[in-house]
Amino acid sequence: MFPPKEAELTPPLPKGLSLLLVEDDTDLTDIMIRWAAWVGARMDTAALGRTALALAGVRAYDAVLLDMTLPDMGGEAVYGSLVGLRPGLASRVVILTGGAVSHESQGFLHRTRCPVVLKPFDLEALARQIAGLKFAAA
Repeated sequence: MFPPKEAELTPPLPKGLSLLLVEDDTDLTDIMIRWAAWVGARMDTAALGRTALALAGVRAYDAVLLDMTLPDMGGEAVYGSLVGLRPGLASRVVILTGGAVSHESQGFLHRTRCPVVLKPFDLEALARQIAGLKFAAA
């Protein structure tokens, strides 16, 4: 599924990147876990917003990949709580969405200026969005 190990990812991601994937689609989560290992990143996963918040409460992440629609809470609420816990994450969240973005969600995306990756996405597009984030201490 992924290119050979020696293939270069364009753009390259920092080695040892710590990612939190907040996504309830188990098939996508499985792919993302394998992708993270392939690019040399560490990835924790959460299928629920409250699980993501619990993880962020005890562990610092370089970036968060956040689905806008979760079974227990919306992406906007998760984002707000994440930033409350870890203010440095405000500029290091990539939104994952199937494209059904409501008027309210469009306003949220405009206000936060979070990069958006539409599902289904290719992993190069995701890597470009992650590489464009400004990494700092979480």
